[in-house]
Amino acid sequence: MTYLALSVDLVTEASAQSSDLPPVTVEAPKQRQARSKPQPSRARTSRSAQRSTAAGHGMESSRVDTAASRGTFQQGNGPIQGYVAHRSLVGTKTTTPLLEVPQSISVVGRDQINDQNAHSVAQALAYTAGVTTNSPNDTRFESLRIRGFQPVLYLDGLQLPYGASQFAQPKLDLALLERVEVLRGPSSSLYGQVAPGGMINLVSRLPTATPLNSLEFLANDWGNEQVNFDVGGAAPKGDLFWRIAGTLHGGGTQVDFVNDFRGAIAPSFTWKPDLDTTFTFLSGYQRDVTGLELQFMPAVGTLLPNPNGRIPLTKFLGEPGFDHFDRTQAWVGYQFEHSFNEIWTVRQNVRYYDLETNTYAVAGAGALGSTALQPNLSKLNRGAFSFPENASNVTLDNQAEARFATGSLAHIVLFGVDYRHITSELKEGFGNAPSINLYNTVYGAPIALPATTIHTGQTQDQTGTYLQDQIALGGWRLTLSGRHDWVSTDTSNFVKGTTQSQDDEAFTGRAGLNYVFASGISPYIAYATSFQPTIGVTASQSPLIPTTGKQVEIGVKYQPVGTNLLLTAALFEMNQQNVTTTDPNNIGFNVQTGAARSQGAELEATASLTDGLKLVGSYAYTDTRVTQTNIANQLGKHLIIQPINQAALWLDYTFQQGQLGGFGFGGGARYIGDSYGDAANTILIPGYTLFDAAVHYDLSYLDPRFRGVKLAVNATNLFDKYYVSSCTTLNSCFLGSGRTVTGSIRYTW
Repeated sequence: MTYLALSVDLVTEASAQSSDLPPVTVEAPKQRQARSKPQPSRARTSRSAQRSTAAGHGMESSRVDTAASRGTFQQGNGPIQGYVAHRSLVGTKTTTPLLEVPQSISVVGRDQINDQNAHSVAQALAYTAGVTTNSPNDTRFESLRIRGFQPVLYLDGLQLPYGASQFAQPKLDLALLERVEVLRGPSSSLYGQVAPGGMINLVSRLPTATPLNSLEFLANDWGNEQVNFDVGGAAPKGDLFWRIAGTLHGGGTQVDFVNDFRGAIAPSFTWKPDLDTTFTFLSGYQRDVTGLELQFMPAVGTLLPNPNGRIPLTKFLGEPGFDHFDRTQAWVGYQFEHSFNEIWTVRQNVRYYDLETNTYAVAGAGALGSTALQPNLSKLNRGAFSFPENASNVTLDNQAEARFATGSLAHIVLFGVDYRHITSELKEGFGNAPSINLYNTVYGAPIALPATTIHTGQTQDQTGTYLQDQIALGGWRLTLSGRHDWVSTDTSNFVKGTTQSQDDEAFTGRAGLNYVFASGISPYIAYATSFQPTIGVTASQSPLIPTTGKQVEIGVKYQPVGTNLLLTAALFEMNQQNVTTTDPNNIGFNVQTGAARSQGAELEATASLTDGLKLVGSYAYTDTRVTQTNIANQLGKHLIIQPINQAALWLDYTFQQGQLGGFGFGGGARYIGDSYGDAANTILIPGYTLFDAAVHYDLSYLDPRFRGVKLAVNATNLFDKYYVSSCTTLNSCFLGSGRTVTGSIRYTW
């Protein structure tokens, strides 16, 4: 089967809906205008922003120019008014309308995040097609899947660091972010090492010339309290803008004895000395101190019946006072852009990111791959473990963009060279811990911190060069991109005193074709490839080669003229090759005889209507299969965790006038279909449906003196459904999030 994804996006603001779209045209670059230093009090639009609406993409130019003149123009990494994004940098690294990108993209902005009261990236993407999480209440990781494959996180287009064993993973608070973007399918032609399912790009809250101030207080029924703040504006001179966003929260979670603390702050500033030059400094710090809200439960008593009863959602399997997880993240970097003329623009994006984690806990033995439940089905075997790991990276992306015409063809050509240096270090220790009774639990057994038995480190350098040409001819849009990567990896075993070195290189590409009709319909077809290095050697000591992916995708995007609506539909089929499987002749080694396929259909709709109605809806059919393996009972089986069917719908309505003016309510339903908890597909995870709800009120309708004050109450999993979100073995299952009710008050001025 192939994959059909229909995504509806309500796009332009009412102020930008004054006329129908003109016929698609291609113009030659305009003559360069004289430059002058901007006046302090005047709003400024950079030359690159002006050019992004000019010749070469004439279909959008008339409408977006109108929006820009009225202050509603969206940059590819800027705020989104309502639920609908016009543009994104993620698909092309240029400010391109979503209609013109031959790839499936979803963008979740602040309005949707606030309306749904999302508290993690996984929650923010709960209504997004083709994205699923196997552990929605994990305080440590954003455990996500896109089209069956696990993505990595990017921040502002640069990859975040991961530990070699991935116990150290980044997780940023949504209070620091402007939007969350999902780029589906192979994307190595621009980003290098990317899984075939796609990637998730987080976009920072950026400085703005418009003064903004926001303060929000929240509290939920698990005893967790939170304050978010976001302040910024322009310095008196007018060429310097600043912003500081942050959060502080702490309190209980749905699991007994597991408390959660987080403090985060992200200062930034933009210096704009003239219309053609922009320098933005970005930094942040986040500290998490918590336990393991994600508990490793046995299947008997959660997924399967247990004569002793069902294990409570709040059950804690560790030891109070011993279990601990903390993470420290700090980053600093900048984004620089300069336009030399109407053709050439150069950019440099740089960031240093440091990530340190420390985990030690007692857990059900299923976490350690051992038998968990004793024969009486009431006592649980446990183990103690420690996984301190740190990772850091330096990322650098240099770009040169040229916009020009050759005859009747308009081009946006992007040249790029990027570099990434990653280091990580892991210490692992395992020990024994006494068992506990799941139903008559007594804590307090002495636990010793396990001694370190594994100590490894890894250093990796990646250099990539890429070239992309976006060609416009009338309504046609042809996107061609290619990239070559060189990756060098050194893996050290400090216990054995050995180091393994490995060099890989790969070429990846993408070719996509759109036709953008004046009515707002844009069908497309695309082919793309990806690669990821695989660390290790075979029994003959030959290095493992990178896993590779390829995908064919066809789809259509539809933005009806005069509406704030975007619909997208896509069919896809992707294949991953060189997957590692166990060497049957040499225990402890792998061979690369595996392959997997993912194909399906997705539909997505997003809307922000002028009468106060906002909505997002999605459906995804994802058929994943193991197509090649040397393990007989896994051939033809579904990949674990990925549900075959998913559907979601969220509506939010606010009365605009009358006695109910300012009052609003929202509601949503999420269906996650059957999935499998082991590679042989012997563990079936039944599907489930969850309901969410919200009510909110703008107090300015009650009294103008309360302008900017908004009250809200949100409930997720409204009916408190007990469900298993995923399993990896019969000894290791994960419960989903129970009902959470959150009250909030936000003041914006």
